[in-house]
Amino acid sequence: MNAIRTSKQKLRKRMHSVLSQLSASALTDQSCRVAKQVVQLSAYQRAQHISIYISMDSGELQTRQLLYDALESGKRVYVPRCDGTFMDMVELQGKEDLESLPKNRWGIPEPAKDRKGVDASALDFILVPGVAFDTAGNRCGHGKGYYDRFLTGNPHLFKCAVCLNEQVVETVPTDEFDKTPDIVLAAQGVVFQSKSVNSDTS
Repeated sequence: MNAIRTSKQKLRKRMHSVLSQLSASALTDQSCRVAKQVVQLSAYQRAQHISIYISMDSGELQTRQLLYDALESGKRVYVPRCDGTFMDMVELQGKEDLESLPKNRWGIPEPAKDRKGVDASALDFILVPGVAFDTAGNRCGHGKGYYDRFLTGNPHLFKCAVCLNEQVVETVPTDEFDKTPDIVLAAQGVVFQSKSVNSDTS
């Protein structure tokens, strides 16, 4: 376990160095390419209750386009809120609500603590971030375990992980707590998809 933890820490450090050098134009271009793939998924098109993370300004695939698309298409959209070791989801009331969210200690917009969280069983699609992914669907997160715990309690969700091309690596170290997404999308295309969702990628 300690060896895996150490390997993950080294991977996160390496990826931070790589992603910090990515230009704003490259980030925007790749994010647009991934967004187009996401909205073409049958699972996305069917979904009515979608969780989409709000991205950091740099070093991470940008999600504003996806948030706007989901809101404009009439879907009910939820964004993460983290408190200690717990993560829940809060529904957005529209674009103005999104733009007015206060920023947390990491500088990421997040719903205030006094807003009511949603029952996670209402969700049917979740966009999953990460630091690194491999072609077997393994994911390395930021180390807090928020998504792994959330997905453990909500196995019914369609899990769509998204990343930049630079985040696709040969091997991601994993342990028994790591959850595999149903599909992993990068700007270069499908990185991984489970056998059960092959038909959802067209």
